[in-house]
Amino acid sequence: MSLLSFLGLRRPFYNRTRLTLADILHRTVVSGLAALSVYGLFLGYMVHKETLAKGQGTWPYFIEAPRIMTPPRKLMAKREAEVKERGLAQAAEEARERVLAEAAQSALNPRAS
Repeated sequence: MSLLSFLGLRRPFYNRTRLTLADILHRTVVSGLAALSVYGLFLGYMVHKETLAKGQGTWPYFIEAPRIMTPPRKLMAKREAEVKERGLAQAAEEARERVLAEAAQSALNPRAS
């Protein structure tokens, strides 16, 4: 089906029905709604894909560098290293706080030492 036959312009002059403004507007609206539906399906798929990527922790894989994409395994290893580093820093901070708390307790209660 060609565009001319879709618009009703392919028929010979003697057998052609006259296109009214309402007919043209109706065809425009229907075509636009069909295109909008296809676009909505595409956006739904992309949002679903993005949600899954965020859940797996590989979301930067899609937005960091589209031309030079980092493999998800490298990103996961990097993320695990950051979590481990954060855990070590947190453990060091807790140990420092524990020492300070013990020093404060011993300063308040000198008989316990």
